[in-house]
Amino acid sequence: MKTNILSKLLLITGPIIWLSVLPTLASGHAGNTDINGGHYYGNSYHCHMRGCEMPDSFGIGRRSRDSLLTDYRSREKFFNEDDWSFEEDFDQDCQSTRQEMLILTSRAEVKYTNPRNCIARTGEWLDEYTGEIFIVAVKVDIDHVIPRMYAHTHGGDRWLPEKKLTFSNDPLNMMLVEKREIRRKRDRGPDSYLPRDAFQCEYVRLWEALADKYDIQLGTRDRSAISRILRDCPAL
Repeated sequence: MKTNILSKLLLITGPIIWLSVLPTLASGHAGNTDINGGHYYGNSYHCHMRGCEMPDSFGIGRRSRDSLLTDYRSREKFFNEDDWSFEEDFDQDCQSTRQEMLILTSRAEVKYTNPRNCIARTGEWLDEYTGEIFIVAVKVDIDHVIPRMYAHTHGGDRWLPEKKLTFSNDPLNMMLVEKREIRRKRDRGPDSYLPRDAFQCEYVRLWEALADKYDIQLGTRDRSAISRILRDCPAL
């Protein structure tokens, strides 16, 4: 992976050092329920609505590793945005995670919408997925390289709250991308979505590194897609 990409991503680590508040955030009772009508609480799951089903997350029969027959889609209804929160002002400086990324990665001077410099209005941002440059901040948003839903359905549903929040706020897993491209990617893995050719090697290397860091069991087709692309990538 090119050094400049990693350096740019790691710059964001400093301003969003909020891990000290994770125990407080993670230990509280979840606020909203998922579409199934329940929510995770530590290493358990609580139902609150009629018809709510229990996930297999902590079931005795759940394999330590998924099999080829695993139905990942069946886990989607247990995904809760509250568990995977990231667009927050964790350090309470009036700038959310997105705003801090916009400020730190802009290739031109950032201009703001208010005197407190809380919200970026214009700058210059390169969308690595498309190769396009944007000067209006509202055109780009945070995309998680490995989508949070993908992590949830591929083993992350069993993570403790602290790990879900750490993953969701990991600078290596966040990119500023055109909003339309984010909608096009959705929650798909490398087998179903890839960015522009010039960024594919770095993209799949990020997938591989993040999957290893968080022990995410990638789908068979996604692993094959990563291996296929890496075969043609230059050595680091």
